[in-house]
Amino acid sequence: MQSFSIPIKLSDSFEGLAESKGLLSIKEEQIYIQYQTKDAILGMVKSGLLEVKIPFSNIVELSYKKSLFGNKLVLKVDDLKMVEKLPNSDNNEVVLSIARKDIDDAIDFVRAVKMDMSEKEYEQALKEA
Repeated sequence: MQSFSIPIKLSDSFEGLAESKGLLSIKEEQIYIQYQTKDAILGMVKSGLLEVKIPFSNIVELSYKKSLFGNKLVLKVDDLKMVEKLPNSDNNEVVLSIARKDIDDAIDFVRAVKMDMSEKEYEQALKEA
């Protein structure tokens, strides 16, 4: 699978008092989200580096959405434990903002993950048949 490292911004954290930025990548059939949160006022107080791993098998939906207000990757999972550490995860959905310059990488990222997930489903179906 192709290697990706896409800069992301998680939705405003703590009612706009903090912002979280990080990287989105793929390793060993998992999505890795590494991020750090800092206060939005002075930018001086930072959290440690946090990491969330989401196996492809727990992904319900992964999509790219383009709008006038920004470009976003929307990730839905089947287990809330997978996204509980992420700021502003809404139920089982996480919205990651993508900079305009990274749009092509984000689209390729979605395609690569979906292709890999489809291949695994196909292999599993062949084993069961």
